[in-house]
Parts: sequence; C-alpha cells; structure tokens
Amino acid sequence: MIDKEKLMIYLKKTISKKSNRLPLVIGLAVLIWMTSGLFSSGKRADLSNENLLKQKMTVEVSGIKSEEAEDFITIRGEIEPFRKIEIKSHLAAHVLEILENEGAYISDGDLIFRLANVDRSAQFFITKAKISKSLNKIVQLEALTSDDQNKSIKLIEAQKELSILRSKIRNILVERGNILVKAPFSGILEEQIVEVGSYVEKGEILATLLDESSLKATGYVSQQNIERLKLGQKVNVYLLNGNKSDATLTYIANLGDSKTHSYKIEAQLNNPHEGIKSGASARIEIIVGSVAAHFVSAANLSLDMEGNIGIKSVNKESIVNFHKIEILRTEKEGVWVTGLPNKIKIITQGSGFVGEGESVKQISKF
Repeated sequence: MIDKEKLMIYLKKTISKKSNRLPLVIGLAVLIWMTSGLFSSGKRADLSNENLLKQKMTVEVSGIKSEEAEDFITIRGEIEPFRKIEIKSHLAAHVLEILENEGAYISDGDLIFRLANVDRSAQFFITKAKISKSLNKIVQLEALTSDDQNKSIKLIEAQKELSILRSKIRNILVERGNILVKAPFSGILEEQIVEVGSYVEKGEILATLLDESSLKATGYVSQQNIERLKLGQKVNVYLLNGNKSDATLTYIANLGDSKTHSYKIEAQLNNPHEGIKSGASARIEIIVGSVAAHFVSAANLSLDMEGNIGIKSVNKESIVNFHKIEILRTEKEGVWVTGLPNKIKIITQGSGFVGEGESVKQISKF
C-alpha cells in the first residue's frame, strides 16, 4: 500500500523547485492514489466473500421415529358376482313363454322360460303307441304252444325292439323336461337374450343369471409376489368413488397365465356396500404383513447426484447425511418409506440448498 505522507512531502519539494515536470508529477500522484484505493477495496471485498462462505447454512429439522406399517401388494382388478352362469337351451325349440322380466330377482327353482317342441311331442305319442304294440306282440309270442326255433328268434327280436323303444321314450321325456327352463340358484336375471317366438338351437344362450348375494374382487398378481400370498389374508378393496370394503383372500390360482406370467386371485367382500356393482373397477390391497417404516411429507424427499430417491438428515455434529429409501405406499397426507434408522432428524426446510457431508446450523421444528 502507498505511504500517503511520503507522497505529500515529495510533492511539496517538487512544487517549491518549480520543476518543469510538475504537471507530470501531479498526474502520476493522482493515478497512484486512485490505484491504491482500488487495490485496498478489492482486498476488503475478498475478505468479505470469504467470511460469507464460512457462514453455515441454516436448515429446519424434525425428529421422527419408525412405526409398524402394513405391508401389502397392490393390484388393479374388478368386482364380480359370487356366481354367474349363462342359461342355455338343452334342445332345439321355440320360446313359448317368458315368465320373468330382465333385471328381476328370482329364487332357486323358479320357472323362467317355457319352450315348445311340437316334433318331440308327436314322437312321444308315436313311440308310446309302438311300445304298446311291441308288448302285445311279445304276449302273443309267449302264448304260442309250439316251442320251435322260429318262435324263440321272434321273441328275442320283439324284446330287443321293446328295449330300444323304451330308451327312446326316456330320452323324449328328458327333452320334454328341458322344455321347462328353471333357475339353478337365486339371483338376478341380468340379461334376457331371446323373445317369445324365437327359435333357439340346442346350446343357445337364453339369459344370464347373477348371484350377488356376495361379491368378490378379482385381479392378477405377478409371479414375483405370488409366493407372499396365503389364503385367508386380509384385503382392502377401494372403488373409484372412494368407498372401501374389507375382504378375505379366498382363491389363488395354481396355474399362471402363459402370456403375462401372472396368477388370478379372488377376495370375497365381507361388507359390500349397496352401491357396489359387478364390473366396477377396483384397487386391491392384499396385506402380507407389517414392516417398520416412517411417515413423511412428499416435500421432504430428495434426489442424490445418481438420481436415487432419499431423505436428508443431520447427525449430532450437524453434518448432512443422505439416506436412500424405498416408498412403501402413498397417502393424501404423505408417504410411508423404508430404509431410515429407527430414530432420525430429517431436514424439513432447506434440504435443496445443502449437500451430503456439509456442516449446517439446525433449527428444530416444533
């Protein structure tokens, strides 16, 4: 730094001697004066910046403790009736009468359709007459006194014919019974496909019957998780409207789908709401156990330089640590995570401005 007092003495001597160099000397003195001021102010700025860097960043922290949280597998599925069948015609016939309306509740054994088969009715009476004739022929043959071979052959043929006719009439009677189509169980007549006068072939669908006395949630579980499932496990079923029902796991498929390599599961609803309808989409949570986890705000989550999701904390020495975590599940108020120590102080404010290993000033959140 320039000595200002020595500079003034030099200027006085120069001025007293009235040197020709006076203007040059004065200009040089002013330049030196200004330059020395810049250098000294720069040094002061460097010192100020260094002090700022040495100041610790203040972060807000909160102490949290792990809790037992339900560990479950979540899948997408749908609501299905307890039973569902397609009622089919067992013979080719015309629909003579429909006794129940679509959407009606019907009881086990109630008559739904009456079919008409004129051909079979005619065959019944024709066959019945042939049986009577065959019986008379047998009686006449047995009444003959002769015991020749011709009699025996005729009698055997008559008895064989009678057996065939009796078998035929039994089949006709079965088919006549199939003219009356009854409900195999109590339920809702969901879909009526035919109308009075319709001609149906054997095996053609007449209607769909649903048993909604109980409902079940169905879905598919991946092969990575299937070993974690056991019959009887508790299940939570959520509908799109927010309604929740408790359920119990009642079925686990032994054979997986060859294309998706997933396994079908069924869970029977224990307390179905009246508003639940078959076919509705559902989120199915199968509870497979419990795990120690922490509940935190989603705003507390951070990413490290490698893109790993985690949470920043501070230790007793106020040094920042980064903990990789796994998200167990999400809720409206926050997320359940695993991978943290039992007790920990997490950074709730300012985590984005500090890095792992950095010393900080911490303020506890109350």
